[in-house]
Amino acid sequence: MSREALSAFVHALEHSASLRRQLHGCSDDAEIVSLARSLDFAINRADLIEDHQASTLESWFSRSALGIRPPGSTD
Repeated sequence: MSREALSAFVHALEHSASLRRQLHGCSDDAEIVSLARSLDFAINRADLIEDHQASTLESWFSRSALGIRPPGSTD
């Protein structure tokens, strides 16, 4: 559904040892999505892929010369 839903799921994982144990038992993306949905987090497999791609891109920009502009700069 969105990065927000995925972020909320990750937040829940960070604060719940039992949920982390359940996640550790997941063997693939489908099981992760199933776990999240069973807890009413509206995510799908595409969210996992898109989040990984967005995180990779954000990391690259922060390390690149393109990422040194001050926030809000339009130059």
